[in-house]
Amino acid sequence: MRISTLLIPAMTLALVSSAYSQNNTPDTAAPINTSGSFAFDTGPFTTSGFNGGGSCAGGASSINQDGFWQWTAPANGDYTFDTLNSNYDTKLSVHLGVGSAATCADYNDDTFGLLSEVSLDGLAAGDTVLIQIGGFGSDSGTGSMNITHFVDPCDGVPDDAFEDNDDCASATVIGNGANTGLFVTRSDPDFYTFCVAAGASVQIDLLFTSVQGNVDAFLREASSPNCGNGAGAGILVQGFTATDNEAMTWVNTTGGDADVVLEVNINAFSATNCNQYDLVIAGAEGCGGGGSTGLLFCNPSTPNSTGNPTILAGSFGSGVGSGLHLECLDGVPGEFGYYLAGNMATPGIPVSQGKLCLLGVPGATLFRFNIAGTPASSISQFDASGVMQNLAGTSQVGSGFDVPSAMQTVVIMPGETWHFQAWHRDTGAGVGESNFSNGISVTF
Repeated sequence: MRISTLLIPAMTLALVSSAYSQNNTPDTAAPINTSGSFAFDTGPFTTSGFNGGGSCAGGASSINQDGFWQWTAPANGDYTFDTLNSNYDTKLSVHLGVGSAATCADYNDDTFGLLSEVSLDGLAAGDTVLIQIGGFGSDSGTGSMNITHFVDPCDGVPDDAFEDNDDCASATVIGNGANTGLFVTRSDPDFYTFCVAAGASVQIDLLFTSVQGNVDAFLREASSPNCGNGAGAGILVQGFTATDNEAMTWVNTTGGDADVVLEVNINAFSATNCNQYDLVIAGAEGCGGGGSTGLLFCNPSTPNSTGNPTILAGSFGSGVGSGLHLECLDGVPGEFGYYLAGNMATPGIPVSQGKLCLLGVPGATLFRFNIAGTPASSISQFDASGVMQNLAGTSQVGSGFDVPSAMQTVVIMPGETWHFQAWHRDTGAGVGESNFSNGISVTF
């Protein structure tokens, strides 16, 4: 479900240079059926006393020497009515319906200095609106009544496959891994639920460009009475910056497994109404025993030449080899890389632009998934969005890598824990340079 309220203007104004016919009573209001600018003069008018009832009747009844138009919406959409370019202290009221039977929908005195503005969202073609303009106190004069049609850039953009996940009760069950191309609007937030094992750490990354819509995220326990309230009480961790991307880490110190809900929404002060984003979760499995997927180390990684750290996440259920699927995001578009595995998670060793966290201590062994022509080949290339696309045919979904059950001479056995990173070229930082993702530790 998508409902849009914040809008970006796309307007065509037909300025009328001479005074447009306007009458002094609701039932004789001059008809108009277009957007544009209409000159008026309230000097000859008396005060009608019409207020339209409703919640804004008190303000509407105080309009002095008022005149009326009966406007019909020419198309579906959202409309703004204002008195910009008028030469006196105006008041403005709009009423839904026809003539004296219309009901007050909105009223305004001063928005732009002494001039007025009101908006009506979600009108349908053919809807009727009675427009009332007059003055403050004894003021009257000439001016311009302007009607602007706004087009919402979010209209026509399809929702993602997780809809309708619009509240805590309908939250989508989600696990570790990367979910790309998700869509959220200001009036249609997204909710996801997952479990974090006792003592485990979960990493949540939202990847987006804030100029297209500032996405925020809030993590709460599913049982919280504040679930779904956005910013406020009961938050375990939040991503609430005004810049691109949000990165959150929460350690479950509750003493037991915790069912949590992640709320994703558009910030109330965002300049735009919607955005697409990628959601990457690591550490959301392991409840009830059986090992966990994606416990993080060397996190975050050293930022690559895009300015962002490369992100590695894993999820079980590929049905191939070991059953583990890896995804790598936020890399350097156009650059190549592959996946690494080790028997130990180690402190980072500086290598080129980043840190390798699978070697450097006695007993640590490194395996490279770059054996051509075998399931142990993960040769990949980052696409324009920084998502690592598999070139070796070893991913059933096209991106990432399905980890085989054998790593060279070693077979992954149930109960074992292995540790993974992604390596990639980073020539944006200099010819021959390279970098690494964060690491994740996985128990099979």
